[in-house]
Amino acid sequence: MSDSTFYKRHCIYFPAMAGWFITSAALSSYNKVIFGQDRGAFPCPLLLTSLHFFVQWVFSYSASALFPDFFGGAVVKKMSWKTYLGVSIPCGFITAADVGMSNLSLVRISITFFTMVKSSAPIWVLLSAFIFGLEKITCNLMMVGFLITAGEVLTAFGEVEFDTIGFLLCGGAAICGGIRWTLVQFKLQKLDPPLEGPVVTMRVLSSTMFFSMLLLSFIIEQPWNTMGPYFSDFERGMKTVSLGLIGAFIAITMVLCEFWLILKSNAIVLMIGGVLKEMITIFVGVTLFGDELNIINISGIAVVFLGVFLYKVTLLISKMGKENLSSDIENNTHFSRINGSDVYEDEPLPHRAKRSRGKKNSDPDIALTFMIEDEDIDEEILMNNDGASPLRGRMSGSSLELGRQEQENSGVIT
Repeated sequence: MSDSTFYKRHCIYFPAMAGWFITSAALSSYNKVIFGQDRGAFPCPLLLTSLHFFVQWVFSYSASALFPDFFGGAVVKKMSWKTYLGVSIPCGFITAADVGMSNLSLVRISITFFTMVKSSAPIWVLLSAFIFGLEKITCNLMMVGFLITAGEVLTAFGEVEFDTIGFLLCGGAAICGGIRWTLVQFKLQKLDPPLEGPVVTMRVLSSTMFFSMLLLSFIIEQPWNTMGPYFSDFERGMKTVSLGLIGAFIAITMVLCEFWLILKSNAIVLMIGGVLKEMITIFVGVTLFGDELNIINISGIAVVFLGVFLYKVTLLISKMGKENLSSDIENNTHFSRINGSDVYEDEPLPHRAKRSRGKKNSDPDIALTFMIEDEDIDEEILMNNDGASPLRGRMSGSSLELGRQEQENSGVIT
């Protein structure tokens, strides 16, 4: 095996995976250092987060406008205002609520406790997917949900410096996060043509994210009363803006690494990577920030991670079963076409196969893989949809000629 083949098989995901781990831990550490009340104590976390969203908007808009074919900007340009706002407003607002409450919770609670509480997101993903009709509740998923809930209870009970407001904010962020993944998937699946890639998706959502976060900052924080010292002169103002730009750069890099993995890797890679990312974040909280853990905390972490792992395994098995079923349907479809006369009676229509393969899933780590599968299916249908092809015409004609020869041989005239 050559070195290039070994790299493609085993190491192709490593750069993006490492970037995802590093930027995720760096962003959590950044938010804790800047916003934590016992550290930087920046008075307006929402205002600074709105700057992050504004930079994401400028970046995604510029990239998709300058390179529309590569980043998919042509799709947004052809999109009507009704369609654009129908996706951007609900998805952007719920994303802003998720990120805003997350950053506000880091003012009060530790990174370790924050990560453990946010790990309950699969429960809310599952519930919201059930409400939207994207997922059916099964006994296995219910048991996994109860397991994650039990782990969260142990985690909260064992927290040394428990803060009620911080816990509620983080829990609210987890709920909004679950709704966000489901709502984004629900809205994006309806787009025709679909959005192509993370940059153009960022372009559609980040404008509403920016304005929603800015509005929340004006209502909750009232920055005109507290931001004076940070802009007292030009130098301090530039330092404040630079501080925000650093966080925006980290956030953009993390999003691009994450979506590259979603587009290029498989569910198993994302499943393992998601768990490792959270474990690394907890390790950073314990080593760099001195977060305290006890037996109850550790037990809660183990139970939560076990529940998350089983949740992803359950969805992966379900997804693989659906793909195998759809493959059988397609194989049977091809076989029926060879038989000739049965084609017009029992042949499944191509769009039925598409619906079977395009069954939506509620796993946030693989939310965008359905878009990829739908695109692949469209190509397969175009290749296999030979209902009106010359080949079928020749097959039908051959059948008629054979029938006439048999009738002539038997002396029957039609």
